[in-house]
Amino acid sequence: MSIKKILIFSIIFCLLFPASSVYGHGLGIDTISSINIQEKQFSVSIEMPMYFENEQEQITITATDNETDENVNNVTYLIGIFYKDEMILRNYFFAENGILPIIATPTDDGDITIVGDQDSLLGAWSGTESNPVEITGPIFNSGGLYTFEIEIRTIDEPTNVIEDSGVYFADLTIVESKPFPQKDKNNVDVEFSTKSYFDSISNFQYNPDVKEVIFDMPFDWNESQMSHVSVVHVETHFPKDFAEFLSPSYTGYVNDIKLFKSSVTVDDYTYDDERTVHFVLLQDHLRYLKNEMRALEQPLPDKIEFKLVASQETKFPLIAYTASEEFKVNLAWDPMDIEAGVPTNFVFTIRDSYTDSPMRLSDYTFVIIQNNEEIHRVTDNAEVGGDFEKFTFSEDQTGPTIIKFENIRNTGQETEFALVVVDEIVGEKKIEEVVEEPATAPQESSEEGGGCLIATAAYGSELAPQVQQLRELRDNQLMNTESGSAFMTTFNDVYYSFSPYIADLEREHPLFKEAVKVAITPMLSTLAIMESAETESEVLGLGLSVIALNLGMYIGLPAFGIVKVIQLRKN
Repeated sequence: MSIKKILIFSIIFCLLFPASSVYGHGLGIDTISSINIQEKQFSVSIEMPMYFENEQEQITITATDNETDENVNNVTYLIGIFYKDEMILRNYFFAENGILPIIATPTDDGDITIVGDQDSLLGAWSGTESNPVEITGPIFNSGGLYTFEIEIRTIDEPTNVIEDSGVYFADLTIVESKPFPQKDKNNVDVEFSTKSYFDSISNFQYNPDVKEVIFDMPFDWNESQMSHVSVVHVETHFPKDFAEFLSPSYTGYVNDIKLFKSSVTVDDYTYDDERTVHFVLLQDHLRYLKNEMRALEQPLPDKIEFKLVASQETKFPLIAYTASEEFKVNLAWDPMDIEAGVPTNFVFTIRDSYTDSPMRLSDYTFVIIQNNEEIHRVTDNAEVGGDFEKFTFSEDQTGPTIIKFENIRNTGQETEFALVVVDEIVGEKKIEEVVEEPATAPQESSEEGGGCLIATAAYGSELAPQVQQLRELRDNQLMNTESGSAFMTTFNDVYYSFSPYIADLEREHPLFKEAVKVAITPMLSTLAIMESAETESEVLGLGLSVIALNLGMYIGLPAFGIVKVIQLRKN
């Protein structure tokens, strides 16, 4: 993998999974980056805790000269604070060295009071490092989005009063967790909840008939607002033993527009008894959604309506990270419907979270848990980073199930996945339904459900990590775009005209099999470039690059070598 790709992946990873807490990010700091007053370019940053867990918390506002990177002196701020479009505070504050610490003490009632020193010019409040300004009252006592409206009234000198300096805005979030009790298909209570790292969630509903969750959140789609929104992050929580909605994967929508797969992530490892499904919308995703809504030629809404739908089809691989985010585990299984009495192969790859490359010689302990009791445990080593474990569930081992990977690479780190095992009666019914459907041609069956015939024969199993890589690329990148789907249609017409014969030769002649394995290894390496492709343009651009690279390796280089040999023989 190239250094450039590693850096890009690392930046994206840091945005999505900061080291302090898995997915624990939102808007705890916002910066107004370009203020121009009296030929001075400076920025103002506002930092506020995302959790008001103590009786008092500190808010810090800092003015920094963009050219010297030093603090701006003698700054008077006119600060207004808004919550749910209502102004809750507006006053002057003075910072001699440009840094304004404010101690906030939230209460549920009473008036908002300010304690500190006031100057005689503008009545601005100020304090010292040991005795900062204090604000007490019903402020910051609810979760959601707080908007700071800031004007600069003095800089450099306390008496240098600035008129019409402009009005600037910053948004900061206090994380809000809300319970939303719902009913399942049998009218039994289910404890759903949400955690928002942006703004307040409302109108939460679970529909058991279609297995979907919807809720909404206020959002301003104007560019001036979106330009300083780095991420919108919302979590949906529900019990791991709620089998009705416990799907291996989910499809997410915002205002009825389907999201990229990377925007919806299943998390079974942060909480012991709850599954968390994350919506993570980066700024580029928000702009994409805005453009899609504009294409519908309808007015932009004043909210984000989220929809989470349990996928009818399992999309592999499932992904889980360890708590430290050092390791990532990809998991798939065969057959896709896990039934009691039917042997199941659990196929997995242990990867480096930052480079996404398989980690060879990885020790692990594979554990299966039902009803908080272990039913299977085995310790082994994944020599090539990928491996599989086979297990057959008995008739009384059905329902919600945890697949847990412990002591990964002897570090003590672990992660887990939640799934559902169905009983044999349900399984038999599914088989009958499949039999009643019109039979498909073997070629089409291989295309939809299997991997590459040549690679499968070369590596000996559809469960081999190399075959799984090809399957993941097809399902996650190519089949999710129009250009990728069109390519696969043409490719399959050509590929399946000769691949069965090559696969048969591999099985009959071991030396030929090894030769094919050596020949396709460079191609598999180049396909790693496609793993980060999500949009139509990325799939098309990176796909053409991969094709060109392989043409150069398999045709260009041999042709060049042949020409050189002919020239040497002539000489």
